[in-house]
Amino acid sequence: MSTESTKTASRTATPFPWVTLGICILLTVIPLVVFLPGDAPTREIVLAIAAAAIAGYAASVHPLSIFCAFAAVLGFIPYVHVPGTSVPLLLVLAVGLWVALAFLPGVSFRPGVTELWVLVLAATALLSVVATSLSGTSLKELAAWVAATAIVVPVRFLPAAARTTTARIFVLSAAAASVLGIVLVRIDPQGVLLARLTVAGYKEGRTNVQRVGGSEDVATRLTGTFVEPNIAGLILVAAVVLAVAYFRGPVRVVLVAVIGAGLLLTLSRAAIATAVVAGVLLVLRTPGRRRIPIIMAGLVAALGSLALPNVQDRLRDSFGPSDTGTIARDLALKEFPQVMQGHWLWGLGWDRDEFRLASVGRVINYVANGPLVTIYRGGVVLGLLVAVVLVVLVVRSWFAARRTFEVAVLCCGVIGIALVAFQLDFPIVIQAPATAVFSMLIGLSLTPQAPDPPGASGA
Repeated sequence: MSTESTKTASRTATPFPWVTLGICILLTVIPLVVFLPGDAPTREIVLAIAAAAIAGYAASVHPLSIFCAFAAVLGFIPYVHVPGTSVPLLLVLAVGLWVALAFLPGVSFRPGVTELWVLVLAATALLSVVATSLSGTSLKELAAWVAATAIVVPVRFLPAAARTTTARIFVLSAAAASVLGIVLVRIDPQGVLLARLTVAGYKEGRTNVQRVGGSEDVATRLTGTFVEPNIAGLILVAAVVLAVAYFRGPVRVVLVAVIGAGLLLTLSRAAIATAVVAGVLLVLRTPGRRRIPIIMAGLVAALGSLALPNVQDRLRDSFGPSDTGTIARDLALKEFPQVMQGHWLWGLGWDRDEFRLASVGRVINYVANGPLVTIYRGGVVLGLLVAVVLVVLVVRSWFAARRTFEVAVLCCGVIGIALVAFQLDFPIVIQAPATAVFSMLIGLSLTPQAPDPPGASGA
């Protein structure tokens, strides 16, 4: 290209960011000035529009920043809201991923079977909302679930360099959250400091600490900036998987140790079992001598977990007479057919207090199983579709794991979550951070290229 044509192209391209910036300023400043003095709902809507305008500018001019921001929020503080509103920042960024993808260089967007399945799931979910309880709250729940589920699409089309950056930002953010959570468990077992983390989603003036009782002692569970220990466990197990896939050498070892320690202190049996199953699957899908370091790492992790008294008690008391969680799960499973009578086709609806209020959820004691909770909320049609997707994911991941070590790590992580975490608990269905982290991991495992970190691809 000649110098003259280069200058012409530069003059043509330069005004675009300034035009975008000007439009975003107008969309931000005018509503703020005109409507911000209004009542609380009006202010909330205006602030959400302003945040969307700012995110739109960032997505169009610096698209990778949206993916990095999404990964950082998901890994470190998943329940933070857009300032001044009750709108989850994670979901705003999840929508922003689509805009960012359109402006990200090197993207080859070719919709396929994955995108078709996302559309089918969203349409079926909408039918269940219409058939049960069409309300503002149910539509909000639906929008949150669709936004968190659909991020699998922009994530899987990320170019290799952008994908690596996004995954690493998530891992580093989760490692920082794990360190903070470990410190809080040690210096603040009564949860006094947690009340000051209102920005993370804690309620001021309440007892935010979460404990679990056993035959020997009552243990404090790691929550940190994750708010919920089971959410913390799920995010941290995904971070361990991505740390192994996207880092090398001593950095990988340190990150896995830090994140793994936090994972154990969540005392989330579903998350711990997910990590174990993923590790066993990785051994089975890794050929030759590469199995030896994986097995050795697993033995070290097992010995380290047994060195923690709280983890010992948690595992020893599982399924025993003092395990109230297992007893409650068993009771909910037995009552499930009776609860669903007359509601099998489209479910009990999306506008349910037990999904939003933990106190109500404990009283109602709905079943702790991902597919069954999907049926509970959205009906058997949606539940069967989700079950089919899970089966296809597991089979596809099992065979795709033969390609490279990094792909094997990702695919075994997907299988572990699908077979364990999704079956033993319900956050992936009703909590946006849990849905988003599973969708992100699936998206990374479905990319046509293998992860591309620098250095050799050896384990």
